[in-house]
Amino acid sequence: MKAPGYGIIALLTVAASFCHGQCIVSQDQQQRIVTICQSYVPPNGLLINRPDRQQAKTQTVFLGSEYLTYPVWQDGTLEFDGQTRSIACRLAFNLMTNQILCQFPGDSVVREIWPDAFTINAMPFVSQIDRQGKRSYFQVVYNGKTRLLAHYSCRFRREEREPYSPELLFSGRYEQRQRFFIQRDDRSLQRVTLSRKSLLQVLPDQSGKLPGYLTKSKLDLQELVDALAYYDGFH
Repeated sequence: MKAPGYGIIALLTVAASFCHGQCIVSQDQQQRIVTICQSYVPPNGLLINRPDRQQAKTQTVFLGSEYLTYPVWQDGTLEFDGQTRSIACRLAFNLMTNQILCQFPGDSVVREIWPDAFTINAMPFVSQIDRQGKRSYFQVVYNGKTRLLAHYSCRFRREEREPYSPELLFSGRYEQRQRFFIQRDDRSLQRVTLSRKSLLQVLPDQSGKLPGYLTKSKLDLQELVDALAYYDGFH
């Protein structure tokens, strides 16, 4: 099931709002991540995934992917409270549904799993449970006395063609989002952006050292990590 100009990397069965069928996450000739979905449309226009002589196969291409990594499946480990050993597993992290999908070595079954922590492609994640009991996962970007966590999410946006405009290359796009949080002494998470002002608002510093250390108004991620390491050095 290979579409011209695309290399098939991961075959996934999905039941999303836009189709029922099989989707492939791949790269196009310009090295963009794309999701290619194939479905079958019967005469009444309803989408189903069982072909027969009365159905026409359609292909829809979306820019991006709802999964954290590319390729979708990556080596990883699972961790559960009360267990001393991590469990090796091939993992896929769906950012739209917050699902961790696992395929154990030698097993063809894909399982949905809810670990307390996991790693995927050498990226460590921990879970946080909110007041409603909902579990979310955060990447541990920096793990000192002060922790920097990153939360990933994804939304789907359908593209609409304007009258008399050229044909759309993509029928929609997945837009991934990353937000950062700081946690001190296992307390609640505090949102922080990549800016001097935001960091100083989140971190109390009676010594006055941190404001002098931060000379730029805008920070990149490494500069934020370096600032936290500096802050941990005198707190």
